[in-house]
Amino acid sequence: MANVTITTAALDIDQVWSPELNRAIQLDIVIAALFDDKSALVDQHGNTINLPSRHNLTANAKAAGAALTPQAITETQQQFTLPMTNGHRAIAQEIEDIAEIQSRYDLRNETTIAGAYALARQMDVDAGSLFSTNTTNTVGTLGAELLDDNLISSRTTLRNNAAPRPWYFAVSPATYSGLLKLDKFVNQMYGAPDTENIEEGQIGRIYGADGYESQLLTGTAPNSSGAFWSKSHYFKALQRQPTTHTWYSPLDLAWVVTMDAIYGMFERLEADEAAAATTNSINWSVRLQSVK
Repeated sequence: MANVTITTAALDIDQVWSPELNRAIQLDIVIAALFDDKSALVDQHGNTINLPSRHNLTANAKAAGAALTPQAITETQQQFTLPMTNGHRAIAQEIEDIAEIQSRYDLRNETTIAGAYALARQMDVDAGSLFSTNTTNTVGTLGAELLDDNLISSRTTLRNNAAPRPWYFAVSPATYSGLLKLDKFVNQMYGAPDTENIEEGQIGRIYGADGYESQLLTGTAPNSSGAFWSKSHYFKALQRQPTTHTWYSPLDLAWVVTMDAIYGMFERLEADEAAAATTNSINWSVRLQSVK
């Protein structure tokens, strides 16, 4: 007696496709959002932001019968050019009609989702890369967990220089895991958010700074470079927000979809406080060397 098997019934057995796509992992996009926003300065025109310094004067002793000597400080300026190096980023796909018609998935929509993430990710990478260049104020050890003293030292540096609030710090997930060993960090009385109120990427508040974890900080494992900073120390300027452009090519019978952004991520130097100083320095940021 012959049996019906999966071999003899092969033409009657169909294949099933999942209604959803297995989309690629998307990491937390948090760093650029914490930067001061100077986009309004350049959203209509211009390719350079000029930031002149204004330093403090000297309070001189006034001698009886003697005239004061007028003070004149020759000031400098910082210039920030847009876009930053490789700061015009774009993606493009050409989707033929036949592929769009025959696919069960919305190909153009998927391009938009993937493109928006690619641009946002790159901006976060560029923002985080600024942290590793700080050799003026540095705490911690590359490849090792942060110590409580490192965070306290960072706080001291910002307060010594009267850094305005808000303050932030950003660390890698591995560094955050090390911070969880600190009772004061996880204790609610020190401002750690509960699980119902935690924001994406936000890990708590300690020593006056809101903490965030990011997978996109500079460094090859086990090394990572984060930062503890005053918001105004770093800034972003977007001349074009991530924008989608579409064009139909009748010769190719295809939609061309592109997305681009024009931007810069920058670090400003603070005008030093000392009387009659003429220098600018990194006063409102501390590099957090740690583990990835």
